[in-house]
Amino acid sequence: MPGQTGYHALVDALARMPASDPSAFLSALRATYGLTQIIYADVERHGETFRQGQLIHTPNQPLERLIRNEGFLPLTPLFSAISGLFGPQVMDPRPLGDKDPQTARTLTACDLARPMLVFPLVPSRPGVAFFMCNSNEMQGWPQPVEILLRDITALAGLFHAKQLAAAGVTPQARHTPGRQHQLTPREREVLQWVAEGKTYWEIARILGISERTVRHFMANCREKLDAVSNKQAVARAVAGNLINIRHGGAQPLS
Repeated sequence: MPGQTGYHALVDALARMPASDPSAFLSALRATYGLTQIIYADVERHGETFRQGQLIHTPNQPLERLIRNEGFLPLTPLFSAISGLFGPQVMDPRPLGDKDPQTARTLTACDLARPMLVFPLVPSRPGVAFFMCNSNEMQGWPQPVEILLRDITALAGLFHAKQLAAAGVTPQARHTPGRQHQLTPREREVLQWVAEGKTYWEIARILGISERTVRHFMANCREKLDAVSNKQAVARAVAGNLINIRHGGAQPLS
């Protein structure tokens, strides 16, 4: 299990890393935690597909050929699934292939058809951003998942911030609502309960309003946060310190 020295060495390497050449950092990250594939993406959504953006990865010739020849289109099912995630977690992409043989072939060819750790990030544009990795250990990671989630969450955020800074983009400047688009206290309260896993019906009962009104508030939240789903709206609200996730249930916001 890598100790604090290993993690802090990676933080130092990340600080020195040229944004245009992250290969040394990714190699060190892979070696430290026993990873196989590492992919970072910040990709723009166009309708139901993803067509442009940034994708950085450890050496993976099939993936390079795919992007060079077909762009991001063949990876749309994977990107769409990740865009619906909230918070770091283990994701098994194989069910995506069960729905579509072509997706199954794409994931297998690019060595992505195995459980992976996914770290959703706040995208710089309407779309999806994430840091993802997998390992040869199909039944168990070389280190406890808790350690991987803790360490790589921080490293992924720093990596993303460095890429955005190099491109002159600030995620909160892009996605946190401006003064003319601030969430109202009631919208924040509804979004807080959604973040805690409550259904629209439950939120309506808690707040003493109609379910239709709850849907109206959530539609406003998605529009103001430039989000395509409730989960993405929650992720952006948390990143922008608009709501807080509390263990043991949400507390109404004043």
